[in-house]
Amino acid sequence: MAVLFKKKRDGVTYEVRSAGNTRRLYTNGAFHTQFNPQHLFTSGVWDLLSLPSLCLPTPPKKVLVLGVAGGTVIHQLCKMHSLEQIVGIELDSTHVQLAKDYFQLDYPKLELVKADARKWLETCHDKFDYIVDDIFIHAEGDPERPYAADQRWLRLLTQHLTINGTLVQNHIDNRQSKRALGYFSGGAVLEFSTEKYANKVLVWFKSGTGKALKKSLRNELEQWPRSTTHRLRHRCRVISR
Repeated sequence: MAVLFKKKRDGVTYEVRSAGNTRRLYTNGAFHTQFNPQHLFTSGVWDLLSLPSLCLPTPPKKVLVLGVAGGTVIHQLCKMHSLEQIVGIELDSTHVQLAKDYFQLDYPKLELVKADARKWLETCHDKFDYIVDDIFIHAEGDPERPYAADQRWLRLLTQHLTINGTLVQNHIDNRQSKRALGYFSGGAVLEFSTEKYANKVLVWFKSGTGKALKKSLRNELEQWPRSTTHRLRHRCRVISR
């Protein structure tokens, strides 16, 4: 694997590595992004953040991504849907620059904002159809959440959802996802996972039932060509409703 970029800034080491057309972003050794422009899906966690959008009877038009890194989920959502607006919030300015320079993150409807996600949400009055909560900070080994995925954080996120909005929340392991699940109430919840990673992705839908939403995803993927979906390695489990 070739190293395309490596620098240490303010005590943080950033690396962009390539293997063929695939590019990966590492920060202090933590694996943040994998992207290949020739393939929509990655066989990784990022697929689990975009796939839930295919459950919806009406595709999302306004999307918010909290935690951009190299921008894989933004690439996927922009290619999967005709979005009217997509906003990416990222605290690390180096991540933003690397996403543009090495991961081709450039779409007409995309606005990249360097900001602390909590502070930005507290002053933002916009609402979104689809919110991805994928905020992690630098740590040795696995990335860590900067603040707890608790009731206060969940309330702040859901305040920015439209009437039929969807919240997608990435958790590093089963322990963290179980704790976060206790704060969800009402609506329907699906859990997405993949054998390759320990991550659990919780998806909260304001409307619909878990079984119907899961069936919609399956029906949608069956209509896609195998050349597009062959890299998918996901499991979807109904948690509630």
